[in-house]
Amino acid sequence: MAEYMTKATKTLQASQESQKQWHDQKAVLTLRTRAESVVLEPVAPRALQDKWSGLHIIVEKKGAVTYLVDLGTPRSPLRVFHVKRLKPYYDRADLTLLTATDERQEKESDPLPNLFSNSAADGSVEGVVLADCLTQSQREDCYKPHGVNTPLIQETTCLSKVKSTGNLIM
Repeated sequence: MAEYMTKATKTLQASQESQKQWHDQKAVLTLRTRAESVVLEPVAPRALQDKWSGLHIIVEKKGAVTYLVDLGTPRSPLRVFHVKRLKPYYDRADLTLLTATDERQEKESDPLPNLFSNSAADGSVEGVVLADCLTQSQREDCYKPHGVNTPLIQETTCLSKVKSTGNLIM
């Protein structure tokens, strides 16, 4: 019986070591520095608990994929965590959620040409003056009826035909 116990123990240790190597190999090795603020995935999550907890600080790097983290609690102030359980903390004040752009700059850097330089006041297709970048055959295609008589769809069809044929001269 003792022989089977030692064999089972050795097999279990070998299996654990193999699984650890595979798990560590698949870990995303992000560079974390000392005193970096991180959020932590709870060890035993509950149903209504947040997915990530608190603001914790890395004390030191213990191994290739493990870090010693200060939890800030008196009961267990320091614990070692795998890199998969840590995410960098981003202060909300540092995040840029909206960027204002100058409308004039946006128009100048627009890569698409304006194929309809002037549109008719009544919305009819015949009154639309096409830009100079179209060839004569492309201009004729724009004025042909395409099954739908609304100017918006005809203009869109014309634009899609020019894009699909690749015959746009700039």
